[in-house]
Amino acid sequence: MSQEAVERFLGRLLTDDDFRDYAGQSFARACMEEGFHLTEEESRIIKSLDFNRFILLSKKLDGNIKRSVLRF
Repeated sequence: MSQEAVERFLGRLLTDDDFRDYAGQSFARACMEEGFHLTEEESRIIKSLDFNRFILLSKKLDGNIKRSVLRF
């Protein structure tokens, strides 16, 4: 289950700009509110990643596979 949670979390960082921003600001809260059950080690490793790299990669993804958010 934990590997699946890591994969889902990383995928969400790439495809959901709002979630990525939220996780960058409050990692533990984002995990808790979205139901990601990560081990302490997994959390430590992910938190140590440069979230700016996720932004760069996300910008290269086709918009059809990204979460769309209506912004007013």
